[in-house]
Amino acid sequence: PECKILASVESNLIILWDTEQGVLSRILPGHYTTKYDLELTPTAIAFSPDSRFLATVTWSQGLLSPNESLIVWDVAKGEKVLGLKDSAGCRQVVFNRSRENIYGACDAGVTAWSFPQGDKLFGFDLRYPVDAIALSPNAKVIATVDANITGGQQGEKANQIQLWTLDKDLPTLLNTLDGHNNDIARIEFTADGKKLVSSSYDGKINVWNWQSGEISQKTNNLYSNNGLFSLSGDSRLIAGNFHSSAMTSLLTGLPLRNVMTTPNKKETKMLAFSPQGQLFARVKQSADSDGSEINIWQNNLSHNRQTSTIKDEYLSIDIAQYWNTQTPITKEKRQADRIKPNYTGKDPQAIALAALGLTEIVESEKEAVEINYLQDNLAVVDITQTNLPDDSIAGIRYKVKFAPYGDFEQKLWQVVWVGQQFQCYRDRGHQNWSKDFCN
Repeated sequence: PECKILASVESNLIILWDTEQGVLSRILPGHYTTKYDLELTPTAIAFSPDSRFLATVTWSQGLLSPNESLIVWDVAKGEKVLGLKDSAGCRQVVFNRSRENIYGACDAGVTAWSFPQGDKLFGFDLRYPVDAIALSPNAKVIATVDANITGGQQGEKANQIQLWTLDKDLPTLLNTLDGHNNDIARIEFTADGKKLVSSSYDGKINVWNWQSGEISQKTNNLYSNNGLFSLSGDSRLIAGNFHSSAMTSLLTGLPLRNVMTTPNKKETKMLAFSPQGQLFARVKQSADSDGSEINIWQNNLSHNRQTSTIKDEYLSIDIAQYWNTQTPITKEKRQADRIKPNYTGKDPQAIALAALGLTEIVESEKEAVEINYLQDNLAVVDITQTNLPDDSIAGIRYKVKFAPYGDFEQKLWQVVWVGQQFQCYRDRGHQNWSKDFCN
């Protein structure tokens, strides 16, 4: 909410980004299952309104039951301040505006807890597990969508929205909204609480006057690929995978022209306005690459804040190619220390050298190693090898970046990026350090 930190989810962890500098601030571990010694992918995350805490949830799949289905982290310290377990886990999570309660789409219904105490306030079950929830600004109404678990059989309500009152001891059904022909992907109340926006995976977006159950005709032509959308802080704009523009007025349904540039051959995978509207973030992924990038835009929606980085001067290396081949730490030690086996630890230099196989060099080679803790949230190991037994490459230089992992007091570091440069012999290519190969 303060726009200083952006949180993103990867396969088994959460990354906190410094939005001003465009660098990693801290890495938080994913959820954990003791039975199979695995970290689980978070299914949803939510900041508290005061920006101090981040809640993450995960959902059980098969025998992979998490030790804690809901975890709340202290953003500044990377410290876990609350951990809760539900038998089947949770699919979504949200704070109320006062930060006193947390609501989760857990098990086959909705559960509410006090924060930071973690006391269960209430829970109500539906026929099917709940896939998505949205809380009205005054926290008196909650919208729910069933998960698609019946494969389209009769009785499935994954394309229907149910609205429940929360101002009584027992939540009661207030209204039902039918207007999607496909499973619903996302729901969100507008800032004033008067309307509810929903999208389905076929791309259709509906703007509801939810108390009457009517759909706004001004915005009835909105379609966003994969059902992606995000509302601006004042809910005057909606961003999405629209064909004509990246953003549309939620008041008129008309697109905003020339708002942002869209890189060619890159697909939008996720997008989000900051709650106060100062920033807009969009995740893009190339069709021919597994890598993704996050672009952050200022509130005038016309200036991309992304700048060139050291990565532009280095050839990026696939981390998994090196770090996943190491001999893992024993299961017992991993469970005791709760750290990743391959590329997390207290000594960045040792991790870098071991993973790149540079702990031993032949007599004819020369190797220089330097480690710098440039910031509280950044450690860099530079490794330079010269006099290589190669008739074209005179030298190879590696740069390995580390970010803090988990609790601040543990002082653990994790590899986040690796690059290499080459220096060629005369007549075999460039003599300056470059990411280009030698001839």
